[in-house]
Amino acid sequence: MTRWKGFLIGFMLICASLNGNAQGEHATLYSQPVSGDATVAAAKELHLEMPIMCREWHIWWGAPYGKDAYMPQWQHWQGLRHYGIFDQSKTIEQTVPGLAWRRNLNCTGYPLLGPYDSGQRDIIRWQLQTAKNAGLECLNIHLWPSIWDNGLDMTPIHIVDIAFEVAEELNYPIALHDEIMFRDPKISKGRELQNCIRRTVSILKRYQESPALYCIDGMPFYYLQNWNNWISATDMAVYVAAVEEAVGPVYWIVEGGDNAILEIPQIKAYAGSHVDWFLHTPPYGAEPHPWDKLTELMKAAADTARAHGKKYVVNIKPRFNNTNARGESGRGVISGDDGMFLIKALKQAKELDPDFIILAQWNDYEECAFIEPAWDFDGFNGDPYRYCRIVAASMDKDFIPAPLPNRECLDPLIRPKLFSTPGKGDCGPVLQNVTLKKNTLRWTFAKEGSAPESLRVIQNKLPQWIPGDTTFRKQPLQLANGASMGDGVLTGGKEELRFYLPGMVMKEDATVWVGIQFKAPEGTETFVNYRSVHENYRIDSRWERRHADDRSGCRRSMSDGSELAWFPLYGARFNGTEGDIILRLSGKKERTEILRVIVWHPELNELGFPTHPVSTKIELPNKPQSEQPLVVCAYDSLGNPGLPVVLIPK
Repeated sequence: MTRWKGFLIGFMLICASLNGNAQGEHATLYSQPVSGDATVAAAKELHLEMPIMCREWHIWWGAPYGKDAYMPQWQHWQGLRHYGIFDQSKTIEQTVPGLAWRRNLNCTGYPLLGPYDSGQRDIIRWQLQTAKNAGLECLNIHLWPSIWDNGLDMTPIHIVDIAFEVAEELNYPIALHDEIMFRDPKISKGRELQNCIRRTVSILKRYQESPALYCIDGMPFYYLQNWNNWISATDMAVYVAAVEEAVGPVYWIVEGGDNAILEIPQIKAYAGSHVDWFLHTPPYGAEPHPWDKLTELMKAAADTARAHGKKYVVNIKPRFNNTNARGESGRGVISGDDGMFLIKALKQAKELDPDFIILAQWNDYEECAFIEPAWDFDGFNGDPYRYCRIVAASMDKDFIPAPLPNRECLDPLIRPKLFSTPGKGDCGPVLQNVTLKKNTLRWTFAKEGSAPESLRVIQNKLPQWIPGDTTFRKQPLQLANGASMGDGVLTGGKEELRFYLPGMVMKEDATVWVGIQFKAPEGTETFVNYRSVHENYRIDSRWERRHADDRSGCRRSMSDGSELAWFPLYGARFNGTEGDIILRLSGKKERTEILRVIVWHPELNELGFPTHPVSTKIELPNKPQSEQPLVVCAYDSLGNPGLPVVLIPK
């Protein structure tokens, strides 16, 4: 084992060196567990021999950056929202106090890679290699039927294609997990029997020739959940028979549901009660957990499954917490207990001698039961690979971190933390606590970010439109429909403000920021479409155009009762013609006054100041114009801009 581990570490470091010394430094730093980690030590005493896999490998995460990101917006990643109430002061476009790299995310943990785009090939490569290095038998890819198309098509299928391509390259298998259970009939026809048959036949035929499709005894593995008995035993029998008639034998595994399903001969494995049960019985996730009662339930399920000639499966969540993302206070929280909850669950599983164990979940940060490497779980001991290390140790294996993805795939904010050297395209220095009094500008630089080199202040050259400003002159921001909408009042329906930016024609995509000052009733929001090379894209079950809204960035209340929203437009490419920016209403769409629109581009330059050596105060040469927006942004030595901050001088 020691020789093999040494070979793997050496190989890993060689691969890392190909991507730069920063990769090697990261790999070396985390090649071993934290000294004295009692949980990893406890895992080494388990000596588990049955296969362990992990389900709910979610490919639904979207991020608006990356060299091959497939959607230009945040998807599933959210800013903070407690009990259903969105906190506008802590959005995903802002960072937590004191840190430059940590966005406000609506989960109790924070991914090692930062919030990422699931569709990027190198992200997928890293995930699969990491799972393989943890000793997991396979990852169960989380598939969900489209809301449209009668639930016949899985979505997003092109990401599944990429996953299988990468898995073939790594010689590491992927299992299929069809989560049709959560497609309520009110929103989808995906549960209808004939649609289930057609969908499953389609997905199995698509990948049955791939060497990366996980099989048991030559049969493709297909996983269904049935806790709510969405499908009866009678329909299940028809379903599996029809699918096998079309594609051949399938290794069906069913989690939960009526025991009558066990009478179906094609069903190969069954998963009954598991630690998730703690959430639904007193004390509802809190300790002390009723382990003895759960063991009785699990043993009964194992005996029943085996009496019907089925394999028995144990499902395990290492912890659970969805109070942030779902906002339901009554569903309970299961603490990870510094990783020891997982150890107890694995010990319990070993005593029941299951045929295999399925961990849940790989990367579901909304429910926070994830195994994927992260900076935080329900506590952090300095090892982001800790749960992968625990899983590997339970099978007498040593975990080796996989080489990081290419930095271009990662959140620009996280790159300076992961890599020791700065790179073009990283996020520049992050300013926090910015204040302006008279002509004195003060701030602090957030820690663990890019080193500051300079600061720019833009006011007079900031592109701006205000109601009534319809006179032609050489200015960079113009309203095309000023005769009908020049007063900036939107009353709902199809009304829109159509802007163009002749002074900001762009040859390449860039992230620009838009500020909208408005007065709107509660529940009415401002919404913009904007020009980009890639404007239309598929998200889950619908088409979208490139857009952003007033909730996606920062927002503050003004003294006159208006709101100032400040948010980024990712991948913008204005061409100076009508429709560069289209501003509409969303939500309740009630009467709204647009008082001001501003646009900031990182190449704008009006007043520049050095910040090296690091300074936290400058004196502007003149007092800024009162009530006129002013944007401050810091830059690093490579010219990377940080997060721009908008101020309204008084």
